[in-house]
Amino acid sequence: KLLPSSQQEKHNKKAVVATNSAQVRVFDLETFSCDILDGHTATVLCVDASPCGRFIATCGKDKTMRIWSSNTSKNDDITANKSRSPLLAVATGHTEAIGATSLSRKVGRYDVVGKAADNGGGSFVVTASKDRTLKRWNLPGARILLAEQNDDGEFEPIALKTCFSARAHEKDINIVSVAPNDSLIATGSQDKMIKLWKATDLSLQATLKGHKRGVWDCQFSPYDRVLASCSGDKTIKLWSLGDYSCVRTFQGHLASALRVRFLSGGLQLVSSGADGLVKLWTIRSNECEATMDGHHDKVWAMDLSADGTQLVSGGADSQIVVWNDTTQEEEDEKRASREQNILLEQRLANHLRFKEFEQALELALDLQKPMHVLKVLNALVENDMKKGKSGLTTLQDHAKKWNDDNLVQIMRYCRDWNTRAKNSHIAMLVVQAAVTSIPVHTLASVSGLPEILAGITPYAERHFERLDRLQSSSYLVDFVLGAMGSLDDGIADEFTAWEKSSKLVLPPRDIDGRIQIGGTTLLGSSRRKGRQGDDDNDNTDDEIVTIGESDDSDDNSSDEEMGETE
Repeated sequence: KLLPSSQQEKHNKKAVVATNSAQVRVFDLETFSCDILDGHTATVLCVDASPCGRFIATCGKDKTMRIWSSNTSKNDDITANKSRSPLLAVATGHTEAIGATSLSRKVGRYDVVGKAADNGGGSFVVTASKDRTLKRWNLPGARILLAEQNDDGEFEPIALKTCFSARAHEKDINIVSVAPNDSLIATGSQDKMIKLWKATDLSLQATLKGHKRGVWDCQFSPYDRVLASCSGDKTIKLWSLGDYSCVRTFQGHLASALRVRFLSGGLQLVSSGADGLVKLWTIRSNECEATMDGHHDKVWAMDLSADGTQLVSGGADSQIVVWNDTTQEEEDEKRASREQNILLEQRLANHLRFKEFEQALELALDLQKPMHVLKVLNALVENDMKKGKSGLTTLQDHAKKWNDDNLVQIMRYCRDWNTRAKNSHIAMLVVQAAVTSIPVHTLASVSGLPEILAGITPYAERHFERLDRLQSSSYLVDFVLGAMGSLDDGIADEFTAWEKSSKLVLPPRDIDGRIQIGGTTLLGSSRRKGRQGDDDNDNTDDEIVTIGESDDSDDNSSDEEMGETE
């Protein structure tokens, strides 16, 4: 359990740890030095800390609950000439080992003393035991707990009395939790149920059913009216305190989920399990955002700092792991990386625009960007090809200027590029430029270069075989094109013969019906004018076919009909 920092020790974060022994250790998370609270006579099973950071509650197999002062190194509330034990109060009354405890969560109630505290208006402690009972113990107040010695000059711990007691479950109780406003108490048991109790008199408020195995932990949200629980069925459930229904179920642990806490203002959950993993969940999307692996055994203990920037977990592997929130740092790194990439691309674009290939290549190599190096080399070869030159000569000039590190770096890039047919040409061209411009003994003396070249060889042979097959297949294309050309000649000859044997189709020379030309209305038939010498060309009618011609008998009958009409 993380100990909230007091006003005098804001920067000193401490963790209270039960270590499967009768001693309780308080670790400083900065130096990992520890203080020991020695008073139990049997193994300590559970610990809790007050929200004000002044008190620690511990319970164990000796059937007692003890209240300790968190200020183990010095105590400003006692006389300077005499030290006192950090043990402040002892509660006895359970008949079996006490496996769960929780202190009240409202800070102001710890300063309530007198009759108000005795009547339940002050702070309190709740304990749950293997005797399946739930007990509430009222605290007399911080001023009385931290009082000086008695009349005999000795410091005697205060004996607490049971205020309320109730039989909570039918099986062992694994966890007890107090709501942030001290109005409700939640208990989880091996009977697969979660029960909500009124903190004032321990009367049953509601029972939450839904887990298929025993409930190991349950925690109230500090911001919303919801409760999170985890169980041996490998799930984490979110319960509404309005209608006591399950609103979310999170699945992902490979073994029992043992601990759960709210994070990021109640928007996320962090859980630990028997699989040794710590998982981060987003409530809105119901998805696991991150999985942290730092333990080799079950993670039985986990707690968050008050500001939510630090997570401490403890497991059966006897390790305490401190996790720091690096979300902001990762976002800053991503943003800086994006800005750097934008500037890099702009500088490369400028160098390529002005054909400053040497500067562009050096820039890409310094930043270790294989794709940018490939882009520069392609641009260099294309520029030489436009000028009618071979790109090999320019690459050889550049290869002579490469040092050993740059040479190994580029050859490593070529090995990766050569695995794809798309980039194999430029890769082999660069390799050719390197091996033809740099002496063999120099290449052999470069550390790691022979191994890289050996990795290039198999893919190079595969590409050459592919080119051979492509060349062989190209002969089939030549044959098909030749066959298509012979068919085309036959079609052209057939069209020419048809064109010579066909006659042109012209409009008729005579027009029948009522027409108007130039404002003058003509009735009957009229001979089409427009070509001179039509009468002279009558002998060509056998070559030109006209549409709408009538024979001489039709013309004569038409003239007679016109005369009768007149």
